[in-house]
Amino acid sequence: MAKINQEKYKNIILFFANKIKNGTLGKLKIMKLLYFLDFDYFEKYGKSVSGDEYLRFENGPIPRMGEKMLKKMSGKDVRIIRKKMSFGYNDQQHIEPLKDFDVKFFSKEELLFLDETANKWEEFTGAEMKSASHGEAPWIATKADDVIDYNLAYYRNKYGEMDTGN
Repeated sequence: MAKINQEKYKNIILFFANKIKNGTLGKLKIMKLLYFLDFDYFEKYGKSVSGDEYLRFENGPIPRMGEKMLKKMSGKDVRIIRKKMSFGYNDQQHIEPLKDFDVKFFSKEELLFLDETANKWEEFTGAEMKSASHGEAPWIATKADDVIDYNLAYYRNKYGEMDTGN
């Protein structure tokens, strides 16, 4: 696995925190946004944006460095507010930005994918995104607790790469 550019990773999280301000951005959702960003981008360009690897956990694909980056950013770059949820729901760790993101870390294509990912999933909860990720080939084809192979993104066929041209 390539070494992660922590400043770029931090700015991916800051991008989502600045873009999604409707109260749905919790820790689970940020992990799923990272997954969809990286696997969609990989499917089209053959590389991920964050450089992170993903593990197949019960809550869906989880980026290996996601939790560590959030802890490192907490109080400096983002504020993580623990929201008490109603009976039967887990408490949510709501994420709010404390600063803007820096565009210099991203290519034009990466910025486009960041924006598309945020717009597509903005209204969804982390739980809904978890369900969506569980229906995808990368999740289905990977054993519990294993690293998810990015090449499984090609079996989602989002960009028609598996079409035969018929």
